[in-house]
Amino acid sequence: MKEQRDFSFRYLFVMLLLSGSVIYAGNRSGTVSGQFLKLPLSARAVGMVGDQVAVAEGVSSIGFNPAGMLSISDYAFGATYTKWFADIQHSYMGIVKNLPEIGALGVSVTLLATDDMDVTTPQRPEGTGERFRASDYAFSVAYARQVSDKFMVGINGKIIQSYLYNTDVGASTFAFDVGTLYDIPVLKSRLGVSLNHIGKDLQYLSEPYSLPTSLRFGVLVDVVNEENHQFKTTLQISRNNDAAEQYNLGGEYVFNSMFALRGGWKFAYDVEDLTAGFGTNLTLMGITGKLDYGYNHFKFLPSTHSITLDIQF
Repeated sequence: MKEQRDFSFRYLFVMLLLSGSVIYAGNRSGTVSGQFLKLPLSARAVGMVGDQVAVAEGVSSIGFNPAGMLSISDYAFGATYTKWFADIQHSYMGIVKNLPEIGALGVSVTLLATDDMDVTTPQRPEGTGERFRASDYAFSVAYARQVSDKFMVGINGKIIQSYLYNTDVGASTFAFDVGTLYDIPVLKSRLGVSLNHIGKDLQYLSEPYSLPTSLRFGVLVDVVNEENHQFKTTLQISRNNDAAEQYNLGGEYVFNSMFALRGGWKFAYDVEDLTAGFGTNLTLMGITGKLDYGYNHFKFLPSTHSITLDIQF
């Protein structure tokens, strides 16, 4: 037990040291690349205003708080698709295996891509006949371990590739995420902390751009936990290296462990505010899994819609 406590303190100390560059980075809007790394990876998270740190469960936890992979008892598959505005597609897919006495291992891939676009020039504004697309990829390998009955830790390493013009103009780098979860049964709550996207800059041609490094703190509280009714509320505070602090407040109501309603509000965001969503358990279809939908409202842009399928085996 003493060794577990010592590990926890050492780990938290390292997290604080690493987070210093985020906390004191200041507002660097427009100077940070790899923005697709900040997008939610599950429709459940979208419906709960993007709160993925303390809510972290299932395959989608690989990308924001890998400690959440330990919620999977054996192995699982998860996939999310988001129809973004401007004909941009955002997709995520991952697999996790929990190995007894070893921990949970996971792999995932994230993709953001535009549709094909016409190449135009001042001489040929209607198009040259050539086509191009922009795309971003993140390939991840993650590991999580139960340090004690209440404390979990996870780490995720990823290769990031970003292309501005097909595969002719682009950049690549390596980054990692670190996350923890701590259950507090007496308060019916869970705390989550994550440090995301720590790595080398993306360099396009001769110009370097930082990754969207962020420090997140979240708390999940079981307000009601009865046999047929459960209600959870969550609060997340984020500090990004390209923006001021942001606050997310969301909730989830589950009826009879079969149907869920979600919603929340984002504070200190430039263009985002309201989110909503719902989900259903697939046990009636003989499948151990969930199907979720998430809605994200933007003030000046079209709203986005996400759908997630999570299956455990």
